[in-house]
Amino acid sequence: MLSSSTAPTVRVAFDTPAGRSVLEAARRAAGASADDVEVRAVGSPGTVHLPLVAVTRAGRTALHRSVDPNEAAALVSVLADGDVPVDGADEVVEHDESAGDFPVRDGPLSAGVRRTLAGAGWVDPTAVDVPTVDGTDALDALSSLGLRGRGWGDARQDDPVADAWRTARDADGDPVVVVNALDADPKVDGDRLLVGSLTGRVLAGATVAARAVGADDVVVALPEDEPVLAERVRAVGDALDETDGEAGPSVSVAVAEATYMTAEPTALLESLEGNDRIEARRRPPGPEAWGLFERPTLVHTPRTLAAVARAVTTPDDPDLDPEAADPGTRLVTVVGPDRRTVELPTDASLSRALAGEDASFACVGGQFGGLTRDLDTPASAPALRGAGLGTNGSMEAFVAGSGGACPVVVAGRRTRVAREQNCGRCVPCRTGSVRAHELLRDVYDGEFADDRLRELARTMARTSLCGFGRDAARPLATALEDFETDLRAHADGRCPAGVCDL
Repeated sequence: MLSSSTAPTVRVAFDTPAGRSVLEAARRAAGASADDVEVRAVGSPGTVHLPLVAVTRAGRTALHRSVDPNEAAALVSVLADGDVPVDGADEVVEHDESAGDFPVRDGPLSAGVRRTLAGAGWVDPTAVDVPTVDGTDALDALSSLGLRGRGWGDARQDDPVADAWRTARDADGDPVVVVNALDADPKVDGDRLLVGSLTGRVLAGATVAARAVGADDVVVALPEDEPVLAERVRAVGDALDETDGEAGPSVSVAVAEATYMTAEPTALLESLEGNDRIEARRRPPGPEAWGLFERPTLVHTPRTLAAVARAVTTPDDPDLDPEAADPGTRLVTVVGPDRRTVELPTDASLSRALAGEDASFACVGGQFGGLTRDLDTPASAPALRGAGLGTNGSMEAFVAGSGGACPVVVAGRRTRVAREQNCGRCVPCRTGSVRAHELLRDVYDGEFADDRLRELARTMARTSLCGFGRDAARPLATALEDFETDLRAHADGRCPAGVCDL
């Protein structure tokens, strides 16, 4: 449920313990003032420049990024004196006094739409409004809509969720819902953003999933040392326990090491079971039939569950079109100096997320995204897959030419990550990533083994046990497809971008 206030209000957006000192300083200053100033704790609206303080009076909000406790107290004092503290503000926005969402005007966060993100950075993260829809009705609705999973850590990544829900519902054993909130891809912030800013919305979606499959338990997997996120999850879990009417599921928090490999859905289950060696499991059966401690298990990311909550709450939204290849919207983290996460309709061009920023090429889809010069690809999963790009919700744009980025370096660094972080269980990924990295390094010594690199990329993509190896082949495959001339230039001793020391 979105909320708003016409009283002078200070919102402190944070998701780490350091932000608590800023919140406390703002509250002390408000308590010492004669004016009635309300101070609220919120999550990020989509920026990483936290703590962010949004100071609002009479439909005017001044946004101050990366604020310390002393600055927060000074901002409250200016507000208490009857003024909006515009000096030093990163942005000042005029908006409706009853606005229920973070005010964006023409800054980086204004790209796209704010539908799944509505309220992030503006409302209480722990506010929860669980849809009253029956589990069977919810399953039927999502099946008709064709809602797809979202994110690397989702067991239904890019596939319709309803199929897995039916399997879990009909399987033997007591089902469980696992929220994979590790957000272990360093290029992607969408899951952390949602679990920290709209915790109630994520767990409302998890509750809908639990009802659909008959689960009594929801386990939220968080990275270690995330006390603020864990606190917000537990607060929503307590609220669900106290909800009148249909009882909510029991919500618990579990911690896991936030590595890219551990976030693979079945590897996460291995971690939650306490196994010493974390490896991906062979499939079939999938986790929906044989998951956590052999129970039928739904493994979904916060991005998927927030989309579930929205789909059953506002089914008439225009972008929830059952005729669309990928109904709904997708979150995209734009990696760069002004890193932020925005939301795009799935029929919108990726370039829309850049809000006019220059880019000669980009890596689309996270750590193991695809390299491309074409940013006019729609944000839908089928379109991204068809273009050879990743769907994990990020875009890192680069400027080519002298002093810019080099696509050979971009591909090489991602191949090195695959070499260092794979679980080692299957040969195509374990050995393929090592050999691919070695052959890419050989390019700098004048040897470009074009055919061997292409065969390695094909073998990894087609025969790896899990999505790690299949996705890890993507940076190499797309570099060979779209940047072959750059690779050949390096073999000839020349870096067109002027980056590599050859």
